[in-house]
Amino acid sequence: MDRFRKAPKGARVSAHQLVFHMHGSERSAQTVRFGIFEADLQTGELYKNGIKVPLQGQPFQVCSLLLEHAGELVTREELRQRVWPEDTFVDFEQALNTAIAKIRVALGDEADNPRFVQTLPRRGYRFIGPVAKTDPQPVTQAVAPVTSKGWFDSLTVRTKWLASTMLLALLTGIGIWWSSKNYADALPPIEVAPLAALSGVQSDPDFSPDGNQVAFVLEGTENCGIYTTMVGGEKSLKLTSDCHDSSPTWSPDGRRVAFYRYDANGIAIYAVPAFGGNEQRLYKGPWNPRATGLSWSPDGNMVAFSEGQANWNGARISLLSLVDSTTRQLTSPSDQEIDSAPAFSPGGSTVAFVRGILAGAVGDLYVVPAAGGVPTRLTFDKTWIDGSPTWTPDGRDIVFSSARGGLFSLWRVSASGGTPRPVAGVGVGRFQSFHLP
Repeated sequence: MDRFRKAPKGARVSAHQLVFHMHGSERSAQTVRFGIFEADLQTGELYKNGIKVPLQGQPFQVCSLLLEHAGELVTREELRQRVWPEDTFVDFEQALNTAIAKIRVALGDEADNPRFVQTLPRRGYRFIGPVAKTDPQPVTQAVAPVTSKGWFDSLTVRTKWLASTMLLALLTGIGIWWSSKNYADALPPIEVAPLAALSGVQSDPDFSPDGNQVAFVLEGTENCGIYTTMVGGEKSLKLTSDCHDSSPTWSPDGRRVAFYRYDANGIAIYAVPAFGGNEQRLYKGPWNPRATGLSWSPDGNMVAFSEGQANWNGARISLLSLVDSTTRQLTSPSDQEIDSAPAFSPGGSTVAFVRGILAGAVGDLYVVPAAGGVPTRLTFDKTWIDGSPTWTPDGRDIVFSSARGGLFSLWRVSASGGTPRPVAGVGVGRFQSFHLP
């Protein structure tokens, strides 16, 4: 008997809908526990030691199906019928492989030595970890007797955790609202914590569009290359194995990561699937040792990059078309200037960048229309700017890491010009990447 009911032809099934059919036509609202993880099949949420793990949409649906039939083979065809019905126009093979990769990253699992998800080549997948299912308790109208304990003591551990979290969120919200009355330039609270437990030097971090993952470069070790890791996760995913890769940058849809690669003949720009796969070379050009920062246009059709010149007379910002592979020069610095670290505005109409001098790393922040034109200078510090600038979501301001105050810290300036203001509450330090929600 087929344990999955196929969606009627022509019916539309939301990517967030997942209904299991067990014990007749009853709907399950089970909580499934395995190891230190807990999956709420009704709400579509995954927790690790009580902390929510980013796993949503189709990857969670696939995970739920595997959990529901733990120990059994779930074929690729069954997954296609259940998660990707006939009227869903996607590359099923790529979508399923991506979903499985996301599940393994969330669980810290390995394909070669799995603890949870086992691959049966060309057939499907099996969940092999021990699973404990908890059926929902029947709802009654009985009133709990009053005891000498307080109301908070009578709650379950999970309920207490949720209540405490909501109270903390409420107090934090009040604090942010009160602070914003006096410090309009403050960003959300910043927490500094280690991200990836890997030996070597980790640099060039870049947040994924949803803020759930970070791509970065690992140097100083034989395992050097570009990696990605889940925020709050344990295991990192290696995307490349070349020690000359730098500036990883996520595509707007979060499906690819672009990066620079140096070799003896010059510099190239590559893109690799965010969950591993074959690299694609997008551009090959002259040597540019100061090349830093890449930026995808919001529509995903262009990449802004720092382009060197054959006689090594500085570097300019150029736009690479991913439609026809042509390049268009955007800035025209002098032979003694280097333009680098481009960043598209949220609407894609403007590109911010850093202009420095050939003799040193000092520079200032500029903006230029993406359609071309004369750049506008925003800072006049002639000091070090670290990493690429980041636009605020409304496109009005630009946040950048600079030593303009003597020590590195975050600063904020209007995209139309004005006096930079320090970002309150972040202290001093070098910030190569930051995510503005």
